[in-house]
Amino acid sequence: MIAAAAVPAAGQQLADRVDYLDGWRGLAIVLVLQSHFLPSHAIDSGQLGVDIFFCLSGLLMSNLLFVKRVSLVHFYKRRISRILPAFLLFITVVYGLAAWAGIGRGWHEIVASALFLRTYLPAQPDIWSTGLPIGHLWSLNVEEHSYVFLSLLTLVAVLRKREAWVLAAVSAATMALYYVYETTPQIAATSFEIRTEIAASFLLVSAGYFLVKHRVAPHVRPWMPMLALGLAVPGYLPHAHWWVSAIVSPLALAFCVNHLAVTPSAVRQALAAWPLRRMGIWSYSIYLWQQPFYDYKASFPAGLAVVGALLTGLASFYLFENPCRDWINKRW
Repeated sequence: MIAAAAVPAAGQQLADRVDYLDGWRGLAIVLVLQSHFLPSHAIDSGQLGVDIFFCLSGLLMSNLLFVKRVSLVHFYKRRISRILPAFLLFITVVYGLAAWAGIGRGWHEIVASALFLRTYLPAQPDIWSTGLPIGHLWSLNVEEHSYVFLSLLTLVAVLRKREAWVLAAVSAATMALYYVYETTPQIAATSFEIRTEIAASFLLVSAGYFLVKHRVAPHVRPWMPMLALGLAVPGYLPHAHWWVSAIVSPLALAFCVNHLAVTPSAVRQALAAWPLRRMGIWSYSIYLWQQPFYDYKASFPAGLAVVGALLTGLASFYLFENPCRDWINKRW
C-alpha cells in the first residue's frame, strides 16, 4: 500500500522523484495519444492531457525555483539536458526530410522553431499550416517561455517570498486576456488558445498555488482532488463557456495535482502502477514523435500508427535522449 504522502508545509521541498507524479505525467500522454489515435468528439482529451502536464510542470518548477532555490545555472543545465537533445533531433529530422521531399521551408521558420518562437513567428504560415508535423511544438514553446519567466522572478530581490502574489496577478491577467481574445476576435491571433499569454495560465496557477497550498492543506479531504479533476472536465467539452475553460479548469487542475498526496491510496497506487509511471518517464519522447504518425495516420494500416509512435518514442528515449542527457550532466 502507498501511505499517505506528507503535505509540504511552507518552504518544505518535494522529493526528487514521486511515483504517482510520474503516473500523472503518464496520464497526460495517454490522453494525448487517445485523442490522436482513438479520437472522441465528446471531449478534447488531448488538450486536457497537455493542461494536466502544464499544471504538474508548474508545481515542479515552483518547487525548484522558489522553495529549493536551486541556482539558475543548475536549473538551466537540467532543462537543457532534458529538453534540447531530443527536440533538436526532432526538428532536424522533420526539416531535413521536408527538404529531401522538396517541401521547402524558409530559414526563418527553422530558426523560429529551434528558438521556441514558432507559435509567434512567422505569423503566416502559422504553426498549424506549414504542412509539417510540428503543430504540437506549441506546448514546448509555452513551457520554455514559462521557465524563463519563472526563473527571472528569482532575480528580483524585492519579490522574494512574494512570488505567489506575482503569479496570482499574472494568472489573472492571462484569464482576462482570454476573455478579450474570445470576445474581440478581430484582435486575436488564429488559435490564440495555444499562445503563451493564454496557455501558460495552467502552469502559472499551479506554480503559485504550490507556494500557498500549506494554508489550505489542513482542510483538504481525500475526495476533493478527484472532485476538482471532475470540475475541470467541462472546460474541454464542445462549446464550453469561456470562463469554464479559462478560469475553472486551470484552478481545478492546479488544486488537483497539488493535493494528489492526500487522495485515497487506490488513486495513488493506480498512478504509481508500472504502466502509467513508465509512460510518464517516456512521455516527452513519445509526445515529440507521435505527431508525424498522427498527421499521416491515414497512410498506416489500422492501429499501426500508434504502435509506430510508441516505438519511435522509445527508440528516441533510450538511444538518444537518455545518453545525451547523461553525457551533458557528467561533463557540464
